[in-house]
Order: sequence, then C-alpha cells, then structure tokens
Amino acid sequence: MSPNASAVGCRISTRSSCSNSPSAKANPMALEILIPPEGEPVSLADVRAYLRIGTQGDDALLTLFISAAREAFEARTGRALLTRRVRQNFLGSFSPGFLIPACGPVTALHSVKSILASGALVDVSSNILSLIDGKFMLNQPMGDLNVEYQAGYAASTLVPYAHRLAILEAVADAIARRDGDGAPPGAREKIFWDQAFQRIKL
Repeated sequence: MSPNASAVGCRISTRSSCSNSPSAKANPMALEILIPPEGEPVSLADVRAYLRIGTQGDDALLTLFISAAREAFEARTGRALLTRRVRQNFLGSFSPGFLIPACGPVTALHSVKSILASGALVDVSSNILSLIDGKFMLNQPMGDLNVEYQAGYAASTLVPYAHRLAILEAVADAIARRDGDGAPPGAREKIFWDQAFQRIKL
C-alpha cells in the first residue's frame, strides 16, 4: 500500500459513522462497506462434507462459524471473497503511480471524488484514476481522494480453492474448540481466528 494511503481491512460495519456523515474528513475510517456481500464462499453442505457430519442440527452455529471465518480471512488478507461495493478514503498528497486498494480484487471503479479541507466531496475527472490489474493508477498529482469501487469474486464458485479451504479449516478448528472445552469462539474473537489462519499459513 502507498505509504500515504490510509486504509483498514475489508470488514467495517455498514453502520459506521461515515455512512451517516456528509463530512469525509470527520471519518476516522478509511474503508466503508456500502453494499455488503450476499451469501458465503462455502455452503453448509460444503462444511458438512468436509467435517463428515450429518445433515441434522447445528445449522445456526455452523452458519455463524462460516461467517466469522470469512470475516476474519478478509480482515487478515485484504481479499474480498464475495462481491461488495465499498468506499475508501486515500488521505495524503499523492504523486502519479499506483494506489493499492484496501479490499480486492477490484472489479469496477464507480466514482472518484476529491476531499476538500472542509470535508466536502467534489467530483473529479474520471481520467484521474484508472483501474489496472485490480489496482488504481493515479494519473496526476492529487490530494485526499474518496473512491467508490466494487471488490470481490462474483460467485462462490470463482473463489480460489485455497481460500475456500482456509475457511473450511477455520470452521473445523472452531468445531474442534467447541468439542474440546465447551467454549465455542464467537464472531468477535479475533485472536482465535488469527491463530487458525496462522496455522493454515496463508
């Protein structure tokens, strides 16, 4: 990522203050999810087949584990496993060159705006920013920018097998932990999910 770019991982609540504020400068977050993804990269059937478990019960818990594992994977890797529309602020003074999106792979560029000192957003020429190989190419010097774009794979079948396997392995770890000490990890237990993905060596 450009040393001047301010960005965070893929997962930020759509109810953040940024989504309700007209002032981009007032937003301490660099990335906001405008339209969240639909579905998950692996299905309940995938998990059941991988874990060799039956077809009855635990659907709600398995669904929770799948979502938590996907969110942790995206936060750790910066990869959006399913399509979503996001808004990212690039804060600083930038020379022409690549700007690395916080969330990829980027599949479409929707809008580019300049962030004024007052926090107001002003449309700029579409020629200022180009999309090249999933990264943004800035074609002229610019200050703070607000960019809306689409990131993620269009369907679960397009998600790389290694990524899907990582989700399945993390869910398996969650089930093993539940069965081992009776304390299943919640969606907010970031340390557990980080450890799971460290073991997988992403």
